[in-house]
Amino acid sequence: MKKIITLSLCVIVTFANDIDILTNTKQQIIDLKQKQIDKKEHSNKYDWIDGATINGSVTKDNDDIQNDNYYISISQDIYRFGGISSQIDYANELKRMEEISLDISTKDDLSTLYLLLLEIKLNDISLEQNRLNIKNSLIEIEDKKSEYKAGEIGISYLNEALMTKNELQDTTKTLQLVKLKNIASVKKYTTRNYKSISIPNLELMSKDIFLENSSSIQYAKADIEVNNTLYKIKKSDYLPTLSTNAKYGYEKSDVMDGDNYYNYGLSISIPLSYTSSSNIEQTKIDYLISNQELNNKVRDAKLTYEQTLFTIQNYKERIDLALEDIQLYNELLEVNEDEYKAGYKSINDVEALKNSKVIRELDIKSYKLNISKEIIALYYQL
Repeated sequence: MKKIITLSLCVIVTFANDIDILTNTKQQIIDLKQKQIDKKEHSNKYDWIDGATINGSVTKDNDDIQNDNYYISISQDIYRFGGISSQIDYANELKRMEEISLDISTKDDLSTLYLLLLEIKLNDISLEQNRLNIKNSLIEIEDKKSEYKAGEIGISYLNEALMTKNELQDTTKTLQLVKLKNIASVKKYTTRNYKSISIPNLELMSKDIFLENSSSIQYAKADIEVNNTLYKIKKSDYLPTLSTNAKYGYEKSDVMDGDNYYNYGLSISIPLSYTSSSNIEQTKIDYLISNQELNNKVRDAKLTYEQTLFTIQNYKERIDLALEDIQLYNELLEVNEDEYKAGYKSINDVEALKNSKVIRELDIKSYKLNISKEIIALYYQL
């Protein structure tokens, strides 16, 4: 429980700070929606309270006698067999559900923003890897030229090396375009320079903590409570209602001096409706559906976590494979550098190995960024 509370506080603090990154327009929309939620709660909570009515009339009869009547009247329900308390509960639960919905929407924006920033970093890694692949391709072309001129290979081998270089250069243009599109997409969420934004460094939480704090599950639970209170309200609509009534006024006419008057009392009303059972049953079904929706959300959340865990494990295994390759490249470099110094190998062999080693090192950086993407996507579902 302590871990869950600590994580929740961490989420709240980080989330509050992150909102400042969003554009002013998005921040204003969030503020306005929150105010809208607060106003709606107040309105829903006190919707059962009836206001006073002020009336006034001036009439004349067939004898041309004028009668003036002014009064204020109040009719207020004071007992609805649980309907009033359910109305207040409904306002509270609806507010909670709408606030969770607003949080989900805002976190979706933040998650998308951070994932785009990580994609830009991945774009940079891919561009650097492609640059090194082009260098290796140029080395291969140089070697193939020498072999072709020496009659050791046919022109098709040299042409194949040239085609590989051309494809890599075309890939560079594609990667540059993808990066520019990602930078443009970032501007939809923030006015800050993308290079100045710090990406959260987060650790993977346990499955239990994720399920306990999942926004979609919390929303589904709130939806259950909202539908439960609506069910109670609907049932109370067809039960007796006890009301208090009061009236205070002033009346005068051409044949009577003006005088104040008042009356008050209680009344009970019992609604009769042919469709009452159907209407109540509809709200009960809504409540039952929301319970099943919760089960579905819990199942989805479990699958989401398991898929994330599997993906992260896959990237970790790929990191291990890359480390093995790097170790092999180090061994080959040691041998090739010695042979180069002895005159048995060309500098091209050494450079190609160095480039290949760096490419695998960049692979590791890429895998780690992809792990960060998985964790951030999960984190902003809390």
